[in-house]
Amino acid sequence: MARLTGLCFALALSKHFPFHVKGKYRCSSSGISGCECLFLGACDAHGKPKDGLNITNHLPLDLEPFGNTKNGGQNLVHLCEGRTVGILYDCNNRIPLYAAIVIRRSQFSRSSGRDNKRPRQDQRLSQRGLNKYFQQSKKDYKNASQRKICFFERKSEKKLVDDAWYRAKNSIRPRLKVCIAAGSNDLLETNVHRGHLVASRYAVGDQSLKRATFVYTNAVPQFGHFNIGPWQNVENALLAWERNDCADIGKRNVQMFIVVGVTPSTMLGPSKTRYFGKNGFSDYQDDINYRVNVPADMWTAACYTFEFTEDKGNTWQWGFKSTAFWRKNNPGKLPVKPESVLGLEWMLSLSTQSKINLFPDSPGECSKPANHVRII
Repeated sequence: MARLTGLCFALALSKHFPFHVKGKYRCSSSGISGCECLFLGACDAHGKPKDGLNITNHLPLDLEPFGNTKNGGQNLVHLCEGRTVGILYDCNNRIPLYAAIVIRRSQFSRSSGRDNKRPRQDQRLSQRGLNKYFQQSKKDYKNASQRKICFFERKSEKKLVDDAWYRAKNSIRPRLKVCIAAGSNDLLETNVHRGHLVASRYAVGDQSLKRATFVYTNAVPQFGHFNIGPWQNVENALLAWERNDCADIGKRNVQMFIVVGVTPSTMLGPSKTRYFGKNGFSDYQDDINYRVNVPADMWTAACYTFEFTEDKGNTWQWGFKSTAFWRKNNPGKLPVKPESVLGLEWMLSLSTQSKINLFPDSPGECSKPANHVRII
């Protein structure tokens, strides 16, 4: 099965040292150290790493092919943000491929508000100035909150089409009446957010944990209506599910392992390139006008582990429950689709032609249909 191999694998888990490839430096990082316990099976229920731990056996399997191949190869690194968020970051697409977090029962006994600080640049990438090249920045999102996109359904094509993208692809001069012609029922104006992968609300009970989610390495361009509407609703539903189950006094050592990821639109191929207008965001990248990839899809998988007893505490055994959901990253009025972990893994596998396993240490328990819980 495909893994980060050779140079890419050494880079992802190593200390700082940039590589020079065809006139460009490879990004490097301080690795995943400190975030091992965010991945199922790597630590015990008290957060202590297992003896002889090999973290590569616990990271989501075979998501690396989603990385953008550019200048002769991929450019992937693992990051650990504040010991709170574990990230596989694609320096070519300038977005994370996935971000992981764990929530424990003890966190629900504490409370903290949302930290509204803006994303900052992660200092765990190369300290030699290359982090600014390989990361998103405030400049990339300039005027993104004011940018209005005409998005409507072309009845003849039976698919959602953004008007600005359509004109860019077909070399048609922008005309306001093209948007107006869609009709008020189909027209949707939206803006672009710095969308979290791991939501700040997942960092339950500690302000410093929440703050660790506000980094550009945990952010992707996400449509505003999608971010603050259906996606926020399912994030809240996921937390409510765990909080309600945590109240069951017949359980102990409760943990929820969450992996949030994207399908980069570079996977779609050049024939489906989309634009957000000049100097905005696009699936096409030229390192100047369109630096940051806009994901085609966003997805979440969660595996909830616990010990339970059926004989008043004389015997304890492990239990597993899981859920998943996903949605296309567009400004249309689409609902978030519920999914099983197994179904999500199968769907992702279609893009990579490799077997995706999001929780490889669970011996299949997280993906068993019998353990699936639909939360939306």
